[in-house]
Amino acid sequence: MSNNVNKKYISKFSFSRIIRNNRALMLFSLIVSFALWIWVAVEKSPITQKVITDVPVSIDLQNSVPEQLNLQIFGDKEFKVDVTVTGKKYILASLDEDDISVTANTNYVDSAGNKTLQLKYSVADGADDFEIIGLSSNYIQVYFDIYKQVELPLETNFVNDVESLLSEDCILGDIVFSKQTVSVSGPASEINRISKALATVSLTEKLEKNKTVVPQIELITEDGSSLKYSQIETDGVEITMLIPVLKIVTLPTSVEYKNVPEYYVSNPLKYSVYPAKITAAIPIDSVSTTKSLSVGTIDFADIARGINTFNIPVSDIESYKIQSSNISTFRVTVDASDFASTTISVPASKLQFTNVNPSFDIKNVQQGNVNLTVIGDPESISDITPNDVVLIADLQSVILSENVESVVATATISNGKCWIQGKPEIKVSVKQK
Repeated sequence: MSNNVNKKYISKFSFSRIIRNNRALMLFSLIVSFALWIWVAVEKSPITQKVITDVPVSIDLQNSVPEQLNLQIFGDKEFKVDVTVTGKKYILASLDEDDISVTANTNYVDSAGNKTLQLKYSVADGADDFEIIGLSSNYIQVYFDIYKQVELPLETNFVNDVESLLSEDCILGDIVFSKQTVSVSGPASEINRISKALATVSLTEKLEKNKTVVPQIELITEDGSSLKYSQIETDGVEITMLIPVLKIVTLPTSVEYKNVPEYYVSNPLKYSVYPAKITAAIPIDSVSTTKSLSVGTIDFADIARGINTFNIPVSDIESYKIQSSNISTFRVTVDASDFASTTISVPASKLQFTNVNPSFDIKNVQQGNVNLTVIGDPESISDITPNDVVLIADLQSVILSENVESVVATATISNGKCWIQGKPEIKVSVKQK
């Protein structure tokens, strides 16, 4: 009984203290007011409308009809619409584009071209306390086509008259691009209309030396129509264009040798070239250092004892441009009539290989000796022995296979006043590893 009286007394005492405490009373009033405001805002909030702007449109091509037809989207791939929603004001206040899903229907895309896709909308999972009542647009225009990529050679296109910019007795050389072709990709219907890729350049300054410029790459169609979706793939690397300037000169003709024995490097064999002098266009920056025009290279292995004649086609020359149209061949005569000749037998087992494809094993299987013709100084040729001869087969440019049964060797002599005429062919065995 006594305990119940004390509890009742304490309860009355505590509540009366709160009533008499202004701060506590104010806090209590605020809590009650806030609770009433929340109840009114939630239960009595008015229904209103709101426009959610820039809601992204999803175009999912995975496992779609266009994907099965190898169709891709070109041009605009990102679309946005405004969505009008309705609901209680307090709900719409925090609503954004993440609460709404807008997708494009691709089920009826059955061919290439511009297609009108109908838009469908829905609310995000769990967001069912508002309603979508409309979109700013119910359709989008999307271009579909099959992807295609081609390589096109670059063609030079000078906007102005370049010849007028050249100095006297100068002509243009062959244009050199840092990349000879460009890769063009895009919709097949556009790519199929492209006829060429032009490297367009406009020059105004005098061309007194070689000039490197960055051309504007243009894609030209057969019917002159414009391209909307095709693009040039450069991987971020700038394409440059070298404009060579050539000077027209008249100089003596000459010839060069290769596989030259040591002695004849400083004491070359006598030769003559017909025509002995020609008019040609050479790089302008090499005019001061060019004393003659080489018409070709003679291999010492092709020189026999006596008078040797070689015919070199003009078409083989790439380092300069001959200006005489009536010259088709250069005739080179090498005089080796003062030399001696002899035959020497060398074991085929001396053959060595260089630059062998590591995917193959190659062995020399020829038995016996190889007969070689030695040309050289009469006093030195009698001292030549098989030990002075080295046989090497360089396989750098040989495509090895098990069908290869022989290789061509180069024979050299340690005696610097003699050389081997011809290149022996030696039997080999090739096995793939």
